[in-house]
Amino acid sequence: MGRVIVCSLFLLSEAQGADVSEFMDFSLRTPRGQVVMPARLYVPPAAIADPITKRPLIVWLHGGGDAGSNNLNQIRWDVDFLFAEAKRRGAFLLAPQAPLNWRPKSVTDNVVSLLNLATNHFNVDPDRLYLTGYSSGGGGTWNMLSRYPDTFAAGMPVAPVSAEPDFNPANLVGQAISVFHARNDTVAPVQTTRNVINSIMSAAGHALPAYPSPAGDHFGFAAPELDFWYFEPYNGDHSVHFNVYGSNPVIYDWMFSHSLAAPEPASLAMASLAMISIGGLARRRRSSYAAA
Repeated sequence: MGRVIVCSLFLLSEAQGADVSEFMDFSLRTPRGQVVMPARLYVPPAAIADPITKRPLIVWLHGGGDAGSNNLNQIRWDVDFLFAEAKRRGAFLLAPQAPLNWRPKSVTDNVVSLLNLATNHFNVDPDRLYLTGYSSGGGGTWNMLSRYPDTFAAGMPVAPVSAEPDFNPANLVGQAISVFHARNDTVAPVQTTRNVINSIMSAAGHALPAYPSPAGDHFGFAAPELDFWYFEPYNGDHSVHFNVYGSNPVIYDWMFSHSLAAPEPASLAMASLAMISIGGLARRRRSSYAAA
């Protein structure tokens, strides 16, 4: 089979719902048209009106419950708040769909191929690529930040599952990263995230966080010199992502302030993020989580 080099750039007629209709089918295909990785791409109107100015792009890695091949689930549910922010800021939003999870390197390699296609076809700024994912996609965010360390200007794992055995914490030292994980998460144990953070801090020669007991209050850890931020609300369970993506513009201000071309100094505004707005509202909605 030939090397994957083709994508589809057409709006699908089967699109359902207002959000879905605003995305292009951007599936990765073989030269013969076989779908290798389903994907959707939101192209902001500003990018069409001005095809010269380079614009940022967000990569969204869905949770395990949205895996499959229908090219719909990854933008129907948990992406709503992130999509609204992409629209507000005139950013591209790329939403690939994994067959099962984001663990295999072949799967994350396909995401990078999609990124290259988007950069080649549209006025995407390669220095302002932002990566975020939830649950299985949070683990995929760890994997991609490790496997492609010079690709993303900022990364944001949310309630992530564990990283893969090829995870290299040294590759994440110096990358701009914000992490969110509720302490009472019953699907993806918070200790898995603490272990990843400890490995990154150890690789950086930095003191490890002094994590609270299970009964402790909201917890935050900052390593501004590394532009690394960790927020651990005591509650929220595995649905904490609704509050992370929808609660506070400081999160997005931090993410969009970064560029590989001219890295911004770490913003201490992140340290003043209102943790109660993230962890204090244990909203129960349909969630696409799975510790895959």
